[in-house]
Amino acid sequence: MPILAQAEDDERVRKVDSIFVYKPAQPIEIYNPNAKFISNSICADVIFSNSGFGGGLLYTHSLDEDNMLFANFYISGARNTDEIEYWDYNTGRWIVPNKINRLFMIPLTLGYTRLMFQDAIAGSFKPFITGGIGPTFIISTPYEKEWFTAWNYAKTYVRLDAYIGVGAYFSLIDNSVASANIRYYYIPFGGNGLESIRGLPIKDFGGLVLSVSVGYTF
Repeated sequence: MPILAQAEDDERVRKVDSIFVYKPAQPIEIYNPNAKFISNSICADVIFSNSGFGGGLLYTHSLDEDNMLFANFYISGARNTDEIEYWDYNTGRWIVPNKINRLFMIPLTLGYTRLMFQDAIAGSFKPFITGGIGPTFIISTPYEKEWFTAWNYAKTYVRLDAYIGVGAYFSLIDNSVASANIRYYYIPFGGNGLESIRGLPIKDFGGLVLSVSVGYTF
């Protein structure tokens, strides 16, 4: 009996080693933030300028890790910076005194972007410089007409635009990407300019523009 009891005690304390091998369902990829920028991307643009807000699209094509080509456009209003609306009790609507035209602009730009400090800055923050050139479509509608009716009297002008800018890319989750940049546009109208406010023609439709872009790479 003592021998049997000792055997049972030995069985209870015996340690049995087990080996478990875990295999992932998909191959594990090492995160490399630089890889996101060796690709194409398409982004939605939100524009802030002296004329207010606008929206557009940005397409980029990477030539290599440092050099990119792009095409972008945006749509926004255009106006004198001192246009202030007042409530007109006679007409029962908001008006801008002495305003004669509603103006809209659509700059379409092709250009080049250079990523900077690739060897000095690690991670997903990628500063860049950029520049482009292309046509700008400027549309005017008469302010005295109702907003939708006025489009029957619209006039379209085409002018050359050019810009330079600085900004930075920020990679996000998966294949998403975001960027922010400041651009200076030069869009001369020529001649006597185009009036939004009577007697104050706009001769250059350019200026500083802040752009925030969010999209994905592919």
